[in-house]
Amino acid sequence: MHFIRILNLNLIVLSLLSAQELRVLQDESFDPRRLHEPTLPLLDNSQIYEIVTDLQTPPAMRLPDDSLQVSEKVGYKVQVFATDDYFLADSIYRQVAQVFTGQAVEKVFHLPNYKIRVGNCLTREEAEKLLARAYELRYPDAWIVRTLIQVRERANFY
Repeated sequence: MHFIRILNLNLIVLSLLSAQELRVLQDESFDPRRLHEPTLPLLDNSQIYEIVTDLQTPPAMRLPDDSLQVSEKVGYKVQVFATDDYFLADSIYRQVAQVFTGQAVEKVFHLPNYKIRVGNCLTREEAEKLLARAYELRYPDAWIVRTLIQVRERANFY
């Protein structure tokens, strides 16, 4: 008698489970390539820095409001540190910004690493002097990177 009850219970459960299987047709006419979404401002790391640290642009990166213009040229920077940990990169960034006063310090994200770079050197000789200073300040993994730099030039008004 007990066996018949278990068998009936199993049959009821199986019939309920098979009745649950309803197939819903999905609308596959959606094409994400036609969305034309604006790019995310988070991808340039500026807003990520503001969200995590609750700070605006670091003082070393601010430009004075006078007759200077900034242009990008190919030059050299010294990369002093690289890591995949955002918080470690942020703390090293703050340390480097305090030690390298008067130099531009930036935190760059190239998947999967955050890189801390110093300087905007037009010549290799300037970068080598900055590299020697990085070695003196105990950044043994520092090396020179050829990249785009920001050059401040006096604007010519005619």
